[in-house]
Amino acid sequence: MPDHSFTALSRRTFLAAGGGWLGASVFADAAALRRGKTISIFHTTDLHGHILPTENYNGLGDLGGFARCATQIRRWKKEFPDSLLVDIGDVYQGTPASLQTGGKLMIEQFNRLGYDAWVLGNHDFDWGRGTVEAALALSNSGILTGNLTIDGKPAGSAGGVWDKIRPWSVREVGGFRIGLIGLITPGLPGWLSPATLGGVAATDPIESLRRGMAEIQAEKPDAIVVLGHMGFRFQDDFANPLRELLQAVEGVDVYLAGHSHQDQPSWMNGKVLCSQASYHGIHCGRIDLTFDTDSRKLLERRAFTVLMDSRFELDPLVIELAGPGLAKADEQMKRKVCTVARAVEGGGRNSGVSKLFCEAFAAALGKAGSPVDGVFHGTFGKEDIPAGDLTVADCWKLLPYENVLIAAELSARELLEIVTEDRGNRTLWPFELKRFESGEVKSFQFKGAPVDETRRYRIAFNSYDGQSGGRTLPLLHEILQRPESKRAETGVATREALIDFLLEKGEI
Repeated sequence: MPDHSFTALSRRTFLAAGGGWLGASVFADAAALRRGKTISIFHTTDLHGHILPTENYNGLGDLGGFARCATQIRRWKKEFPDSLLVDIGDVYQGTPASLQTGGKLMIEQFNRLGYDAWVLGNHDFDWGRGTVEAALALSNSGILTGNLTIDGKPAGSAGGVWDKIRPWSVREVGGFRIGLIGLITPGLPGWLSPATLGGVAATDPIESLRRGMAEIQAEKPDAIVVLGHMGFRFQDDFANPLRELLQAVEGVDVYLAGHSHQDQPSWMNGKVLCSQASYHGIHCGRIDLTFDTDSRKLLERRAFTVLMDSRFELDPLVIELAGPGLAKADEQMKRKVCTVARAVEGGGRNSGVSKLFCEAFAAALGKAGSPVDGVFHGTFGKEDIPAGDLTVADCWKLLPYENVLIAAELSARELLEIVTEDRGNRTLWPFELKRFESGEVKSFQFKGAPVDETRRYRIAFNSYDGQSGGRTLPLLHEILQRPESKRAETGVATREALIDFLLEKGEI
């Protein structure tokens, strides 16, 4: 029978007997019998090229930016050296400085700060396959995206820089093995045209995760973290099948989310701890994983995000690297484009702003030798263009995404079907459609005359809408695929077309 005489003594009696030094040693040894070890994962997502502070979607300014995230990340790295640093995608599209360098600005920042891995997001493909390949070539970090094919071959075995992409990796940190699996949203074909994607395709993330889990579990990691450019929604959608994904595949410990621009510091999806750090660096996220050092069992998972406001200084090394590019972009953005003599009405269908876009795009297509009868396009906000000087920066606000124009030949009936599907968000210029209260067509005119039902009209669309506008215009996409539509890529970029048009006008 074991001797419990020592444990029966009171601490006071033991110390009074001269056992102070021995007692401290014994108690320390007892505490060491079951000790925890914490590994941290710092994460950003949807930076979209933002180095400097910006404003959030509610109009609150002086928030975020990668330079502030870097300040926090450096502090965390110093305090918690047993850590990993990852990004969940949409790294570089979104700012003039990043566009001028083809995304190089952001990849260099990742290299300098020592990112362990990043995931490709859908907007990382907005500038075409060549830009992605340049980013992959420049990156010193691991690139994890399992559900991609390149010219029909899985990324990682497609040749060239695409071989740098891996579906998963295992990183040893603080004596523990952390498995990382990367996924991109399957929504790519709903936004980007085949010409833009250039042979790149997203495959089923569920099958990719299932395959990746089987492979990574053979490496016996102590925890498995999925980095998914699919994010929080109140309900799953075609681009964010998050619940379906995590319910279909067991064994995931943590899911780090992106894409949907939500600040969701911590939530549970079944047994999986999930976290998402908003967008544009407005929040920076951290996961703490605590393990039992003896059994290696994952004991505890904690997740939170930190608001990157004025409490955080701009990291001087980030600013040093980005400074020249930022200054050059700022100078160009201040350039005057034209004078607005009278405010132009914003809003949806048939607003002054939407008609201005359509007129500019038609003019650009005419110059490019690809004339059209009309343009179908909307706006990205409801604000008016105020009177005064209009700058390049204002044009970026009016057209925040890099889209190119496509053209197709459509019948009057098809045009009516497209306008009906759109439900009043976009303008079909220079057509005029009037309906009775019942919804029946009262008149449908083209340049003041009834639409000719026997002819096909050549109409321009932006490439996003042409791919269904994120599945909001599926009928439009289907119509454009018909052989008789003769869908054609024009190569004309919308923002450049608008700026060129306004420069020529001088005053609107």
